[in-house]
Amino acid sequence: MPYPNVPAFFADSILPNDEALRRAVRSGMTVASGFATSEPSTFYDSLWNHIVREDITGLDIRQALFMAPYELCLGTALKSKGALADLAASSTADSAMGRFARKVNAVTKKLEGLKRLIGHYEELNRRRITFTSAFIGPATNAVIPSNFLTRALYPDYVGRNTTRMGITRMQSIHFPDAVDSMGFDPDDNPQVDTFVMVMTPPNEKGELSHGLANGANGEILEKAVRLKTINILLYLNPKYPFTRGYSEEWASNTIHVSQFEGLARAGKLFVVEDNDGRLPCLPGNSFDNPAKSEVTIAENTVNHIEQNLRFTQGRAIQVGFGGTGVLCIRDLKASSWTGRCYTEMLEPYTLDLFDAGKIAGTHFIEKDGRRTVLDGKLVATFTLCTEGSDFYKRLDNNPAVIIAAASRVVIPEAFNYGMGINNCLSIDFQGHINASGRDSNNISGVGGGATINRGLSRGGIAYFCMKSTHTTPEGKVRSSIFPFQPKGTPISYIGPDIMGGREGARFFLVTEHGVAQMSGVDQHRFVRNLISVADPRFRDELNHHAWKEFRIRA
Repeated sequence: MPYPNVPAFFADSILPNDEALRRAVRSGMTVASGFATSEPSTFYDSLWNHIVREDITGLDIRQALFMAPYELCLGTALKSKGALADLAASSTADSAMGRFARKVNAVTKKLEGLKRLIGHYEELNRRRITFTSAFIGPATNAVIPSNFLTRALYPDYVGRNTTRMGITRMQSIHFPDAVDSMGFDPDDNPQVDTFVMVMTPPNEKGELSHGLANGANGEILEKAVRLKTINILLYLNPKYPFTRGYSEEWASNTIHVSQFEGLARAGKLFVVEDNDGRLPCLPGNSFDNPAKSEVTIAENTVNHIEQNLRFTQGRAIQVGFGGTGVLCIRDLKASSWTGRCYTEMLEPYTLDLFDAGKIAGTHFIEKDGRRTVLDGKLVATFTLCTEGSDFYKRLDNNPAVIIAAASRVVIPEAFNYGMGINNCLSIDFQGHINASGRDSNNISGVGGGATINRGLSRGGIAYFCMKSTHTTPEGKVRSSIFPFQPKGTPISYIGPDIMGGREGARFFLVTEHGVAQMSGVDQHRFVRNLISVADPRFRDELNHHAWKEFRIRA
């Protein structure tokens, strides 16, 4: 037992992973875990084998954003080898046979992978295994492409991802609302049977930390400890950084081991020693070779910040989930901008800005609504880095870093007068912005974006980063600026969220082709501004629709 001085009730709750899964995950249950880096990697690494071994059916898994390509999500699709695999690997690079083998292998590998993936989706449906998600990523958002072969082989799946196959059930909610929308009903009755989380082992004072992220975990655990109505499957990972919250009374990121006693006595605590568990992160090369469009958008954003220091300097910056926003933060290090930070996500480049003295501190909203200025501190609700980074080690017992629940951090008033950099996928002439899907397929989620933007509408600055074009499942390139959003598109922000604002608020759309002001303008100016940053190949068509639909002249 590697944890000295823990109470007997806690020591008695420690089980091997297989036994903990048998007790906590059974047919007909609803099992939940946290968002992104709150994810229990060891749990998901072993869950599919547990499902098959125990012949589990009727299982609903509530979570947001799988951080790895788990077999639970993809089956064995990524293990496909394709035809002529050995020949393709051994043939000399410039030989005719080598080129032929590699071409055949590439095509058949994709076809074999797709066959395995569809087979796994059918197995999930047969077992009635579902994912209820507020935010999704590559593990569940891949759209089956539309071509001659796929239409012939898999007509029921073409143009769909798991959100339209009966597998992923999207629950479109704002990040801070997750606990009361997905975990408990308004009367505090549980909507889940088991909640799975990872924390640090107890320290010498008996404290456990949520480590990389709090998100919804802290609030769920508070209710579970108080109500004793759901199981807690707790993985203890010694590699997790020990991080603290703002207030131990109401915005904590730690819990004392003694508070688990009620759950343990009720038979609802299952603890697993997770010494070898992976820390959730992005692939190591995620930002090494960004697309040219992403680089240009980041440059345009940072240049605009630099050229407008009269209203960007000194603000508390926020960056959202997505590559382009993170590239903006990275590029700010070479700019003359300085300010503060208040964000839902903390990543290495923001910590670099802080360590370089370009970020002076943060703030926190007290329980009574007062804003307390915190010099020399950073606030977030989750953290994120790439594999191989030392970022998580830099967080360990770092007194400058405050991690607290999304319901305490991602609140509109905390972002008043701040500056946000977030990503979106498409926009239309009505000001409706989509940040979570393509046509009828959800591919991510609104997360905290809309809540943050509501706060920025009071005196804040918002940059919406968007690629000016995208490719459909049929392989067609089209504009990301539409007269009207395509049928079925999930809407993340509506016109009044974008065209309005008060106390000097400014909202901008940034593409590879420039920066367009969206706030404080009428629809005619709004549409003209959008078209000015559209891909040049589509501007004539957009101008045509502007006149046809609204009599707006170019």
